Amino acid sequence: MHPHTARNLLTISSHVVHGKVGNDAIQFPLNLRGWNVDCIHTTNFSNHPGYASFKGSKTDPEIIRSLFRGLQKIHVRYDAVIVGYICSKAVLEIVNHEILQQLVPSTKIVIDPIMGDHGKLYVAEELVAVYKELLRPAGSNFSVDLLTPNQFEMEKLTDINITDKASLTQAIGAFFDMFSVKNLVITSVNFQDTQKISCVCATSKSSITVITTPRINASFSGSGDLFIGLLTDRFIKTGGDLVSSLRNTIEVVQRVLEVTYSLTDRGNHPDSRIYIPDLRIIESKPYLLEDGVSEKDYQGEIYRI
Repeated sequence: MHPHTARNLLTISSHVVHGKVGNDAIQFPLNLRGWNVDCIHTTNFSNHPGYASFKGSKTDPEIIRSLFRGLQKIHVRYDAVIVGYICSKAVLEIVNHEILQQLVPSTKIVIDPIMGDHGKLYVAEELVAVYKELLRPAGSNFSVDLLTPNQFEMEKLTDINITDKASLTQAIGAFFDMFSVKNLVITSVNFQDTQKISCVCATSKSSITVITTPRINASFSGSGDLFIGLLTDRFIKTGGDLVSSLRNTIEVVQRVLEVTYSLTDRGNHPDSRIYIPDLRIIESKPYLLEDGVSEKDYQGEIYRI
């Protein structure tokens, strides 16, 4: 058996010493799938802030700049770059004006514009405008290949409140009018169905697909980070087949969430909705392998709107 050259990926996101969120939810699964994964950490926390306490700090913007310049000095070339949790306006501006601008044209750029959820921002409001600037790269050397906002973040980017399929279609149309992004995935859309989660993908305002999956009675930290890592892998390896890549990614993430949920002590209230701050990624290794989940076993539904 002859070895093959692995692809190279840079991920810019959060880091925790204990747990599997941010870069720690991206690196191991992509290593399993044959990627060399380099990480620039935008935070260095003891654990996810969803715990009762945590220690650590956000990364100084000058350290982010210095780390990337060090990579440039040794001429590292990346097949893909993932931009995840960005902790400040200064760091996002470095990503926008210095890091993404310096990539070779063949590098695929995948961004999760992490700003908030459930109607609330958990970053400074000023980051919204910087994300909008980043996604309109007039005169830039790059364009975003794939963007993965949740419903709330999609509403912040388009200034359109999504309440039903009509307003969803309106928001997607506005998005493609406003931004130079090739592929869009809205990672969670609420259609008033408490039993299902809907993901929506679009390659244009007239090409929109909804993919559903059963809802687990818990909320998880790290699931979005795992999702963007696996989706990037499938999206690149399939040559940009967005629907197929999304369907497979949803199925794999669903299996990881099921494993995590089954291994979590739910105490005296086994039927109550719980919060789980870390994924059981190591225990889910069989599902993370490229042949670990067959698309014929997909549990949800797929339809166009």
